[in-house]
Amino acid sequence: ISGGYSTSDGFIGEVAVSEKNFLGRGQYVRLAGTLGENVQGVDFNFTEPYFLDYRVAAGFDLSYRETDSTSYSPYSTTTGGGTLRVGLPLTDELTLGLRYTLSQKEISIDEDDIATYGQISWALLEVNNDPAITSAVGYTLSYNMLDSNIDPTNGYLLEFKQDLAGLGGDVNYIRSTFDARWYMPVYGDMVLMLRGQAGNVSSWGGEDLRILDNFFKGPDLVRGFESNGIGPRDLASGLDGSDPDALGGTLYWGTTAELQFPLSFLPKEVGLKAAVFADAGSLWDYQGDTTFENIAGWDQNLVNCSAIEGSSTKGMANVCVADSDSIRSSVGVSLIWKSPFGPLRFDYAWVLSKEDYDQTQAFRFSGGTRF
Repeated sequence: ISGGYSTSDGFIGEVAVSEKNFLGRGQYVRLAGTLGENVQGVDFNFTEPYFLDYRVAAGFDLSYRETDSTSYSPYSTTTGGGTLRVGLPLTDELTLGLRYTLSQKEISIDEDDIATYGQISWALLEVNNDPAITSAVGYTLSYNMLDSNIDPTNGYLLEFKQDLAGLGGDVNYIRSTFDARWYMPVYGDMVLMLRGQAGNVSSWGGEDLRILDNFFKGPDLVRGFESNGIGPRDLASGLDGSDPDALGGTLYWGTTAELQFPLSFLPKEVGLKAAVFADAGSLWDYQGDTTFENIAGWDQNLVNCSAIEGSSTKGMANVCVADSDSIRSSVGVSLIWKSPFGPLRFDYAWVLSKEDYDQTQAFRFSGGTRF
């Protein structure tokens, strides 16, 4: 049983039961239910670590999740589906993961929220409201030379992922991401971490990308920004004084330099350390539909996009899209705690460069680890 709070999801609780040696066969089984302020869901995971008596991990995941609209997103989402996966250790350091995913994703907007959230809400209802089935195959190539997956101090991790959607279903895209981290001890217990990341998603088959298939980035790319706080936005949706709606982008990159060091005035057993960091990155190139015609209740002549500072209309656009590849950057300090509940960290960032339409958030609380 666990509970917590994050700046993006609000208060959240989870009840889970797991067994690492199911029926004495060494199989891993986990069932978890999540109930939060803005998210609800259930997950089931099964892994056979020695499939067909080979050193191959095979398994499947089933999930169902509902997320509510928040200040970061003007719409609710419902996602359900499953994944078949196989992990092949090519060497002690190099691993190839193969997967097939079949899922259905649907968005919805409360009619009472449409006037509040602006033009893109109408657009989402018109273009993205049909439940979409995604059928995708993918792989992950991972090269791991870290001295520890939980609290690394030396070594590096390289990870490249690709997914191809369009083997049936309603969505056609190819998504590629790359993530590299390098840890190096510099003096005593001080550790320098350098990170680089990048990604691209492109449609194929002559169809526009659905908004939900774009990348949405915030503090996971550059700290100091809100969730979905970086990247292309619909400026027309902010004419009523609300924050412009995020549209997502198809290209991103990010870099991080972070120096971690223990707090010498505290016992080492407390597990508390501090860090200073610098982040830089960008998200841009919205490729979705911007021509939303015949939408009831929307006067297409109401908004003059050219009169809105920062907008750059695309094609016959009725949505004023602000889209820039300019660098967003920040510096900050962190407190990292290896707590009994798992790794926790508190980040405070000062934004150095941004676009006028980006949304900032200085403080961020997060928990868990990516490994």
